[in-house]
Amino acid sequence: MKKFFVSTLLFGLSVLSHADYLLTTPQQQQPSAASQAARYSTMNINDLLTEANAGQAAAQFYVATHYQFGKGVQKDLGQAFSWYKKAADQGIPSAQLNVGRMLADGIGTNKNMILARTYLEKAASHGDNRASFNLALMEEQKKDYMGAYQWYELSTRDGMLDNKVINMSENKKTALAANLTPDQIRQAVDRADKWIQAQ
Repeated sequence: MKKFFVSTLLFGLSVLSHADYLLTTPQQQQPSAASQAARYSTMNINDLLTEANAGQAAAQFYVATHYQFGKGVQKDLGQAFSWYKKAADQGIPSAQLNVGRMLADGIGTNKNMILARTYLEKAASHGDNRASFNLALMEEQKKDYMGAYQWYELSTRDGMLDNKVINMSENKKTALAANLTPDQIRQAVDRADKWIQAQ
């Protein structure tokens, strides 16, 4: 199971979703989130650090990826975690996912399942189905099959849908159904519905 968590982490860390990336209004006349992200994705590490240190969440995310992969800097997972956390605390869902996974696996930081869950739930509340999938894995590991089913259900319909995650979730739901009664499945789906409505 540990090997799967690591591959899920790398899957989550390697993909940046630009939805809900930067908040702007027409009056601010700032670049769009997509153009801002495109600019940061090609920026060198020194320029990125200048913007990141000025508090730009998108730049903080990209600084983290540089440290994670050793792109233009010495690879440093502790620094990657630190920068992802700064971006996550400013509301970047992909950073919240990465912080949650790193906390769950103790990568670049101490392992902390309670805090990992908090960050994964934040990302899931923004519709990141990769976060919902990881929450389902956590529930399944605890043998809470109804809870796992609920999160797998959510990962098939959250807003930032990744088709690979949807397919894996559907397969997991089919496997879990063998351990649940039809009533338990209905309850898990109802809990998923209520969770979505509460967001």
